[in-house]
Amino acid sequence: MPSPPLAALRTFEVAARHLSFTKAAAELHVTQGAVSQQIKQLEANLGFELFHRGARGLTLTDKGEDLAETAQTVFRRLFDKVAELQRPEESGILTVTASPSLAVKWLIPRLGRFHDIHPEIDVRIRPTGNRIDLVAEAATIDMAIRFGQGPFPGLASKPIMHETVFAVCSPALLAKGPPLRRPKDLKHQTLLHTESARMEVNSMATWSVWLGILGVEGVDPTQGPAFPNSYMMIQAAIHGQGVGLTWATLAEDDLRAGRLVRLFDRAVEGSMAYFVVCTEAAARKPKVIAFRDWLEEEGRSLARGAEEDHRVAQPS
Repeated sequence: MPSPPLAALRTFEVAARHLSFTKAAAELHVTQGAVSQQIKQLEANLGFELFHRGARGLTLTDKGEDLAETAQTVFRRLFDKVAELQRPEESGILTVTASPSLAVKWLIPRLGRFHDIHPEIDVRIRPTGNRIDLVAEAATIDMAIRFGQGPFPGLASKPIMHETVFAVCSPALLAKGPPLRRPKDLKHQTLLHTESARMEVNSMATWSVWLGILGVEGVDPTQGPAFPNSYMMIQAAIHGQGVGLTWATLAEDDLRAGRLVRLFDRAVEGSMAYFVVCTEAAARKPKVIAFRDWLEEEGRSLARGAEEDHRVAQPS
């Protein structure tokens, strides 16, 4: 069966968005009859109806709704890409993928600073917990912020922030007690976990590994609720539901705002870091270079703040 004409799909996308052939005709600068004819031909090509045509107007069929959702996404991405390519190379849309926790807790709150420096670059964040194939998605994604050790074969990469892991809780929980003076006092508290950390081999953000590195005994590292990601676990800690282990980057703003308190003045320094990762071709784009350099400076600022605010104790 031949593929439906692209022009007819575009006509359908506009008509589905307006639920009106008349409004679609106005947007496309054609007659209402031309729109109606395009839709009829498309329905004949597909072998199913896209609209219910009633006395009160148009409504989408079930298959029409499915196709409209996909068509709107595809055409929006297509027009975004065209607009980007029409802009000067040093400006335009910059699409960045990152984990939901990093995007919500660290990246998005700081984007205003980047926009102040580079108002010509329109940063769009695509949060995902999956590792996207940047080569296959090079047409729609410029770069990724990834957490790991590297290397990243076939890609350009640069570390922007190294990480430490420490325990946190809400000020209210700390005040309520029982006392939390030393890590062994955790035996009297509910421990909060993240499923994402549990899926990593020997992750320092799991209680069993963290307590083991610090040589803490008598604390059950398995008890307590688990959350899908670090962002949700941190929110649970903020609301006094227990003690959580967090990467320093994700907790910085909540610590400074007083929503969380860092416990024990003990942290585990790790070999994990956040990296800027992109294709070799993307690494040469001025907008990618600008965002990478800004991320590096933000990472340095985080490290300076950590040195000023905390003494990181190395476990013996």
